[in-house]
Amino acid sequence: MNIQLFPAIDDVFAVFTEDYKAVFFPLLTIDLSSIGKGAGKVHFITVYGNGDPEIVYPDNAGYNFIRFKRIGDKYIYEGDVKNMPKADKAIDWYKDAERLYQEHKNSGVALAALKDVEGPVDFDFDDYLRGNIPAGVDRAHYVKGVLNYWVTRDQFFETGKFIQGGAYTHKESNHEREIYNNLDSYDDEYRLEYLEELLAELRINFNDLQFVGSLTGYNYSGIGEDEISLFVNKDGNEVLQYFCWG
Repeated sequence: MNIQLFPAIDDVFAVFTEDYKAVFFPLLTIDLSSIGKGAGKVHFITVYGNGDPEIVYPDNAGYNFIRFKRIGDKYIYEGDVKNMPKADKAIDWYKDAERLYQEHKNSGVALAALKDVEGPVDFDFDDYLRGNIPAGVDRAHYVKGVLNYWVTRDQFFETGKFIQGGAYTHKESNHEREIYNNLDSYDDEYRLEYLEELLAELRINFNDLQFVGSLTGYNYSGIGEDEISLFVNKDGNEVLQYFCWG
């Protein structure tokens, strides 16, 4: 099975700008021929700013999905990444995360940069759900999540073990994580019902899709989704990622 963790963004996108790095976080590349599901490569990507059904999303994206055109082994996002929710803030926050990472990445895997992230980390979750979000929470969540992504990636490259970055920075569980959840078939009846509702809105026939696999986004990144399921259309020229939470 030909699988690559944490591919470089220029191996994922045929065309991209530096702003893509603040919104799209490549997690995993699979060679479809190695799992008997076609030809070429596909890529699982965490997308920052999704998950809120109350937000208006640009074309080809929503709170629970995103679509990419597939050109050879790479993607094209047919939209302006700056129109993604919170993208304008993320572009600035990414620079903050990058600065902290460069300052501290050589100081050990504890990554003192995490301690330097301003913004509250303790707040009433019920208030949060009601929309009473304390100033700085989104920034702190984003910066810590991106640093977590880099630590997880760097330690995988160094050790060959896929262990969530929180094990290094916060002494959390250090068990090796599953690289993927499922490469067989999409047969979860509960989640299939919601997926079919989405496909109806997008005017996509489920039978026209080839299920590639699913994985847990937060194993890779502190801003990752609970589950990412990836599908390729029957022509092989479009990828649909479907996101689930909880």
